[in-house]
Amino acid sequence: MIIGCFVMIIWCPPLDPAEMNPGFWRSLMAGWTWLATALDFPCNVICTICMDCMGIYVVASIAYQLSKLEKMEGYLPTALATVAFLICAAFDADGSFTTSYLGGAGLFTGIIMAIFAIELLKYLIDHNFGRIEIMGDSVPPAITQSFVSLFPSAVVIICAGLINWIITMITGATMPNLIAIILSPIVSAINNPFGIALLSMLTCVFWWFGIHDSAITGVLDPFLDTMLLADAAAVAAGTAATDLPYIVNESFYWIFITVGGSGATLALALLLTFFAKSKQCKTVGRLGIIPAFFNINEPIIFGLPIMLNPVMFIPFVLAHGLNAAIAYIAMAAKLCNTAYIYPGWNLPAPIGALLATLDFRAVIVMLVIIALDMVLYYPFFRTYDKQMLEEERQ
Repeated sequence: MIIGCFVMIIWCPPLDPAEMNPGFWRSLMAGWTWLATALDFPCNVICTICMDCMGIYVVASIAYQLSKLEKMEGYLPTALATVAFLICAAFDADGSFTTSYLGGAGLFTGIIMAIFAIELLKYLIDHNFGRIEIMGDSVPPAITQSFVSLFPSAVVIICAGLINWIITMITGATMPNLIAIILSPIVSAINNPFGIALLSMLTCVFWWFGIHDSAITGVLDPFLDTMLLADAAAVAAGTAATDLPYIVNESFYWIFITVGGSGATLALALLLTFFAKSKQCKTVGRLGIIPAFFNINEPIIFGLPIMLNPVMFIPFVLAHGLNAAIAYIAMAAKLCNTAYIYPGWNLPAPIGALLATLDFRAVIVMLVIIALDMVLYYPFFRTYDKQMLEEERQ
């Protein structure tokens, strides 16, 4: 996804030089546009394969890891799960072949079919369904295993076809369409400032109690990835970066909300480094400031600590909600582009904001977010710093 997004940066210039005044920036955009036109074919191919086929890679990855967990050997489980996914996602309701659901739109179908295919195959093999054994020392193990799995594999493929056919006959829609309809309330709940603020604040509440934020974000990732891929596809199709279908996506969450890590602790790291008077706080700040710039905040969470620290609970939780609201409002009001590129979660905040949106205005929004986070953290930081300073003087 990251590689595809960086190729998209080359392929999709953010501004049209024909609509710009003469000068350096117009010349830069003109050169960028020329390069994008010259590299149109390879960029199109790379972006399509890296991003618009994401569902296939998700299926293969889940199937591979699950088959290892189930102690199933060989490539067959991974290949079989991929086939089951293609049966359910590669055709429209009228039976015509389509690639529309091989990317983000098919992620949930891929997750379901990967688990279904592996677990059904495992069950059938364990119960010796249709088992064919070819005996003999000269027979390679791979050949023996392929015959053992032949009838179970046929059952998995037939079941996938029947599931897709039944869904289409009953609902008139394919499996990805049906899943999208079922999950649309969740997507709507996430893709608004209140929903994403509440969910992101909830991750910090769990983190404060010692439960890693991945317990929440891991569940959100398929939704966020789907939204990001939809936004990227819209830009590739010519939609303006201020009019994309989703504001909330993977880049929005990891770049504009978690500035410095969960709890938006880059602001706290700056306060600890430059304004702390106690030796402990200043030391934690100096140790944590560089990792915080790259969204790694464990030195501060465990070193200050923030975890189970009642003084830091309120800002640690509220910072996410504040950042989500500011970034969402800025993008909804078209004060900057919506994020549609995922440059990675561990880039310094202003650089990440620039690459995610290809808009210098997003850097300004990011600096405002960091400044307001510092204001939010400041009174709690001062209180805790005074407590540590008094303990050090005793």
